[in-house]
Amino acid sequence: MQYVGSKNRLSKELAPIIQSYITAGINGYLEPFVGGANMIDKISHHKRIGCDIHEELIELLIYSQSNELPETITEDEYKKVKDNKEGYDKWYVGLVGFCGSFGAKYFGGFARRYNKDGSLFDVPKQAINSLRKQSKKERWKDIKFYNRSFLDIDDKTVTRHVVYCDIPYKGTTKYATKDFPYEKFYDWCVKMKNNNNIVLISEYNMPEDRFECVWSKEHYTSLGSGVNDFDSESKKKVEKLFIVK
Repeated sequence: MQYVGSKNRLSKELAPIIQSYITAGINGYLEPFVGGANMIDKISHHKRIGCDIHEELIELLIYSQSNELPETITEDEYKKVKDNKEGYDKWYVGLVGFCGSFGAKYFGGFARRYNKDGSLFDVPKQAINSLRKQSKKERWKDIKFYNRSFLDIDDKTVTRHVVYCDIPYKGTTKYATKDFPYEKFYDWCVKMKNNNNIVLISEYNMPEDRFECVWSKEHYTSLGSGVNDFDSESKKKVEKLFIVK
């Protein structure tokens, strides 16, 4: 699924690393920030759980597991749903809000792109096709999706899991990161690790006293800090994968 900050492009490198931690004795795989589910659908284990605080997103992912999706979304339909979210099923609000929006940012403006001949390219159709293709994968069907904050996940009941967290990156504009409780998240990671879990985190930087970098790669991103984002050097970032020490 097309999603802001998706790890789909990096999944060929990240997924095998994550998978390497899923050894005998691991009870399950958990993603507390499942987003567009572009990592969890590439991980193998009989118990995979994807959580997210965004209710409409989770409803859309659940719906896609056993239902057909519309072909596209018109701009008129986009505006109707945006102005009256309560009047539609939550899965459909999620579909319109993500698949119909520019850059897959939830209701961040209707997605428009033009072909070289000046005709309008159907961006929503492309986004829906991406999710449809994903939902046809055999391993998609048995993922358990839950609308839940990471703070609601009890470290006492999740034991011997590999936990992968793709959090809102600190200091970027891809989410309202000022509201994300980073310190609480760091403490939560340590608690989860202390209950025999393996906790992995994607970020640019993490506190060195509690987290260790196990992989890194320089790449370009369109998600900058908001300053000089049109400068190619400002888009060059070092993607990292951390583990709780």
